[in-house]
Amino acid sequence: MITYDELAAGLEDAWLLAGLHDHLLAESVLPDTIERVYRVELFPEHPEPLTEGISPPWVELTFTWTPAHQLHSEGRELSPGILELAWTYTVDVRGQGDRSDIELTRAFNASVRAALRRAAPDMPTPVEYIAVEVRRGYRSSADKLVLAYVQLVGTNVTDLGDLWGDRSPDALREALRDELIIVAALLHSLGETFAPAGLGCYRPVDTA
Repeated sequence: MITYDELAAGLEDAWLLAGLHDHLLAESVLPDTIERVYRVELFPEHPEPLTEGISPPWVELTFTWTPAHQLHSEGRELSPGILELAWTYTVDVRGQGDRSDIELTRAFNASVRAALRRAAPDMPTPVEYIAVEVRRGYRSSADKLVLAYVQLVGTNVTDLGDLWGDRSPDALREALRDELIIVAALLHSLGETFAPAGLGCYRPVDTA
């Protein structure tokens, strides 16, 4: 069984164990739907302070806790519906704006595959573990458009539905620990590929 408090606490324990830290953590309630929204931005170790062009890859984690989730966690006999962790990875690649979108996407996917081989060698590597897009922003300067930023933005989700019926008190924490180990490996691998100056001392986690 999953509760909101156990999920939130388990996530924090897991990201700290994986060597990540939060820059922003927000919990809110949507009054119209009475849903609780959890959002946190996670970063690997990095030099201080962060400056323009020297930012490590980072990930935003969100999940929505619905009234059905709450009632099910209290023992009510109803379907809890979907419970997913949504991950949005952001990589600042403005210094590589001359590379094509195809080149950047291929480099991103290669970095993801390398991270998965390192952090989860027994897991079959999917063709597209993270869906990625290239975002380019422009600003006006002297009557012409100048490239202002280039970002790689990748998204995927973690389905926690199988854990609703697990009676082991450690099942949720173990699942979150395993997931955050992969997340940390992804951020470090993406940093090595695109922003080595933005990384601090990476602390790999023993996955044994």
